[in-house]
Amino acid sequence: MQNNNLTILRKFVKEYGSILGLCWVAVFACYVAGFRTQNSIFMLLGLIGIPALLVIEILLVIRLKKRSVQLELQLSPTITWLNSLSMFMYACLLSGCMEYIYFAYMDKGMLIDSIQSMINGSELKTVYLQMGLTEYYRQISALVEELHTLSAFDKTMILFNQNFFTALILSIPLAAVSYFYKPATLK
Repeated sequence: MQNNNLTILRKFVKEYGSILGLCWVAVFACYVAGFRTQNSIFMLLGLIGIPALLVIEILLVIRLKKRSVQLELQLSPTITWLNSLSMFMYACLLSGCMEYIYFAYMDKGMLIDSIQSMINGSELKTVYLQMGLTEYYRQISALVEELHTLSAFDKTMILFNQNFFTALILSIPLAAVSYFYKPATLK
């Protein structure tokens, strides 16, 4: 592959990875707002955002394929996989930076406190105890207590690792979609 083609693909990957990263940040912000305000509308937006992210990811790789056809770039299966993985890596880095900024400078432990107050609420505790899930309830409470001890960097790395492994898994079918998608003839 020519050096000019790699430069063009790199530009596309940065652009689409940035779009995807901002979408991930928006879903994270919905969850944070939902937990902090105990507002189910924000949590619902976060839940709706997850399948919407998958649609956005598919649209971005299809757009990459259309652009590569327009520019007459030949993409092998390896190149399409590397492009989709690189797009995810840009998204992981962008969302990781935003999450670190949130945990280090804005949160001050309030998110974990909100989750802990929700778990320790009498309604949820009663439901778990009535269902016979006492041990499970204790494990969840202990896990939330452990989250209090983590630094902002540790919390960010947990989320980054989750995003990274999701990216590894999703990049394979998205690369297949990008490789096998045949766009209509462009005028």
